[in-house]
Amino acid sequence: MITHCNEKYLEIIGLQKKEDIIGFNMVTTVKDGNMKKAVDAVLSRKTGHFEGEYHTAVSGITVAIKGHFSPNISDDGKFLGGIGIFEDISGRKKAEEAFRLDESRLETLLKLNQITNKSLKEIADFVQEEAVRLTQSKMGYLAFLNEEGSVLTIYSWSRNVMIDCNVDEKKFDYLLESTGLWGESVRQKRPLIINDYTASNPLKKGYPHGHIKMKRYMSVPILDGDKVVGVAGVGNKSSDYDQADVRQLTLLMEGMWQIIEQKKVGDTLRRYAGELAQVNRQLYKANLELSAANEELKSLDRMKDEFLSNVSHEFKTPLTSIQGYSQLISDGTLGAVNGQQKKAVDTVIRNSERLRKLVDSLLYISRAQAGSLTYSFSDVSIVSVIENSIQDLALQAEKKDITIKKDVAEDLPVIWADRDKLVDVMVNLLDNAIKFTPQRGSVEISALVEEDQLHIRVSDSGIGIPEDKLPNLFGRFYQVDSSIRRRYGGTGLGLYICKMIVEDHKGKIWAESEEGKGSTFHVLLPLKKA
Repeated sequence: MITHCNEKYLEIIGLQKKEDIIGFNMVTTVKDGNMKKAVDAVLSRKTGHFEGEYHTAVSGITVAIKGHFSPNISDDGKFLGGIGIFEDISGRKKAEEAFRLDESRLETLLKLNQITNKSLKEIADFVQEEAVRLTQSKMGYLAFLNEEGSVLTIYSWSRNVMIDCNVDEKKFDYLLESTGLWGESVRQKRPLIINDYTASNPLKKGYPHGHIKMKRYMSVPILDGDKVVGVAGVGNKSSDYDQADVRQLTLLMEGMWQIIEQKKVGDTLRRYAGELAQVNRQLYKANLELSAANEELKSLDRMKDEFLSNVSHEFKTPLTSIQGYSQLISDGTLGAVNGQQKKAVDTVIRNSERLRKLVDSLLYISRAQAGSLTYSFSDVSIVSVIENSIQDLALQAEKKDITIKKDVAEDLPVIWADRDKLVDVMVNLLDNAIKFTPQRGSVEISALVEEDQLHIRVSDSGIGIPEDKLPNLFGRFYQVDSSIRRRYGGTGLGLYICKMIVEDHKGKIWAESEEGKGSTFHVLLPLKKA
């Protein structure tokens, strides 16, 4: 029989006054088997222990406690009773449960990564069932939002819902504006918890006859960055939903969406690889391998860089064969060709040359990003660099009847540079100038010393560039607009490569332009110091 207790013990078992517990017979009233064993041990003059969920007969609550009982024996050996020391371990139990759920969620994410070869429906069904399990719920669903953000489509129901739900005609598509509580997470872009679903709520629209009765409900939005792409909901947990449940469901949905996005990207790359297969079977195989590798990458940028590098290398071998054999056919080495055939072969040669330039540009960028791009610096005369660049493009200028003017002194000092890389820069700038200059126009290239730098200008009388486009001109894959690409060709890589080379030489490059009057590209390179 309890004779004394402190305030903390009253708090643990949910009582206000000591009078409510004093006189309680622990021998005859305790029903819990493990607690009774601990009490009986004291009666046998032994220590007793209890740890776990205990339903108190006095207050009627269930609490997680840890108890230690020891017999109280007088100096002369007389048994006086027992002493019990209790600790509320509810917080520890919750922490252990949260840790267990976190471990379980990580195991789920690991399994999820192992089923990326499954269909999106199979992945969604797996995640939805795991969401129910991790939140200790009785039912759950996944719904995705259409591109316009106006319609929610039920994509996955938990198994028991499909069995127990007796609605005659199950709908799968719902207008977001007409949905009730379950659409609020999408509209508000935040989690929603309803622990008393029977309570009145102006947002509730009710549910059809035969629907599973709801007691508790929780939902979280599925996000792609700041954009809501869907909603995940669970219901009828035996206890109240809380922020720990929100965390479990949110993190699980984030993991699922990452897998779905990777799968979408992987599927897109595989389709692209299939199209390339029509050009060359060898390239098709390389792209399939690349697609499989890309599915394992964690970011889109890394995936893109890997793709560019591998595809560019794979292009080299078949492209060399295409150009070589086409040239032999065009020259008549492999036999006489008629006019129509020669025109077709010349078209192949011209387009394969365009493709070669693209491949070289992609390889250049991939090497630069991989840190494997090397420079061979030496004393370089910019006069010879400019002269060679003009010679390389003389035929192209002649076809358009474009005059290339040169204003370069012969006694310009040498600079410390990689000659081949500077030729690439000058050829790119001159090629652009000729490309965007109309028939019978003019291109001018000049070079002079300004203080301790060499200032090179490449000017044209072409179409010019809008002022608002100039800041982005040297970006990777940047084109002023899509019509420029269709009319003049190009990939948007040339100026990006020029910028990399110039900056690696500790220089600077920029452009000035006026629409309809032409453009001027400036390059500043440091002179070699004595």
